[in-house]
Amino acid sequence: MALNLYPQFTAEEIDEIVRQSTDYIHGGLEKMRPPYYEKLTGTRLTLRFDNGRALYYSFSDAHTLTWSDDAGEPKEEYYDALEADDGIIFFEHIVKGTSPQQARMIVLDTHEKLVTAFFAQIGNEVSTREVDRDIVFGYIDDGGYHEKRHSLTTDLVGRSIVWTYSPEFAIQHIYASQWYSCFVDFNTFYGGNLLSSPCNYVKINDHVYIYSWVETEGAGVQGFVLMNLFDMHDVGCFFGINGSSKFECYTFGATGEYVGQLASLHIPNDMNKDYSWPPFIDQSIDEGGEG
Repeated sequence: MALNLYPQFTAEEIDEIVRQSTDYIHGGLEKMRPPYYEKLTGTRLTLRFDNGRALYYSFSDAHTLTWSDDAGEPKEEYYDALEADDGIIFFEHIVKGTSPQQARMIVLDTHEKLVTAFFAQIGNEVSTREVDRDIVFGYIDDGGYHEKRHSLTTDLVGRSIVWTYSPEFAIQHIYASQWYSCFVDFNTFYGGNLLSSPCNYVKINDHVYIYSWVETEGAGVQGFVLMNLFDMHDVGCFFGINGSSKFECYTFGATGEYVGQLASLHIPNDMNKDYSWPPFIDQSIDEGGEG
């Protein structure tokens, strides 16, 4: 990670940052986020994973869940849930009291009764603040037999999409290879720099994909999105210690537009269109003179 830009905290210092961040569920990038998904309320789920682990979830309302496994007592957590497509639901929550701090990003495919989970934690062998994660596939236990699984994929490699989180904030993601992606920040923080990140892509169905990356050239935060490439929108969350040395684990949404293949870097593109740079959707200031 960018050791010269971001301090390397001790594990104890990170624990203290997390304890002080009681508002971790609130953050930026809320303008394009759809309404929270509330239909999990009153449901119970048993999730069985291919590593042998089982998790048991009970959702008491739109933001409160209780979970347990075969080894411990039930624990209550705050969660957010968002729907990317009909029956494809993403929810996330931290695991309170863990050190290093852990979180879960879970995608439910209610049509196929499948589940994919990212078990994330702050800290890895390189840095105490860089997020590490395990990706685990499994199924929703309804008493039946489920042979299918979601899977890692290369379907996205070679594509590039500009994701707009608000009229003032846009990022171009370039899905450069199977294990690495790049993004262009058109905003003030990086000033248009091209940054690369290790990443993973997971295929949920023929138009819904997970894309997740760790900002190793930044503060080490994990980004996680569930993308609907028919409707060109995504939902997701960030998790980690951000560039302001604050703990975050909040959800967001964005709308997307294809802008071509790798080498084009936004202009020109395979739709024979030209775009202003940066590519904000709202061009009223540029077109109308004074804002």
